[in-house]
Amino acid sequence: MNTLLKQSKRLVFALMFISTAAFAQQEVTDVELGNFAKAVISIQEINMEAQDTMMEVVNNSGISLERFNELYGAAMMEDEVTLAAMTAEESEKFDSIMAQFEAMYAVFERQMEAAIAKENITLERFEAIAEMMESDFALQMRLQAMMEE
Repeated sequence: MNTLLKQSKRLVFALMFISTAAFAQQEVTDVELGNFAKAVISIQEINMEAQDTMMEVVNNSGISLERFNELYGAAMMEDEVTLAAMTAEESEKFDSIMAQFEAMYAVFERQMEAAIAKENITLERFEAIAEMMESDFALQMRLQAMMEE
């Protein structure tokens, strides 16, 4: 089964937490951190738009959101019992939804990469700063202060 929803969530986390070792050793300037903060805000907005669009796709599919979530969870957990109980109509609708998600995934990924580039920060540097955020409390506090301004 297609794992696109899981992959789209992973993209956001990957963009935020994968590091390039060469950059991870560098100090983060206020300008860089400001650019990072603006990019994070843009990515959050894109993510919210993506979630709204995905909800709309499910709502227009003829499958209830609850049933879709159940089927999606079964697909992720490889729950053969639940998947085997899926009707032919549900299977067709589920596959259609996942195909639409896959097409949207590429668009949202490009939008997130463009949002980062727009803020004059490379994807590699963005990822390195995100990695530093995991363990650098002072950097976290600097980012929080900038985002509250």
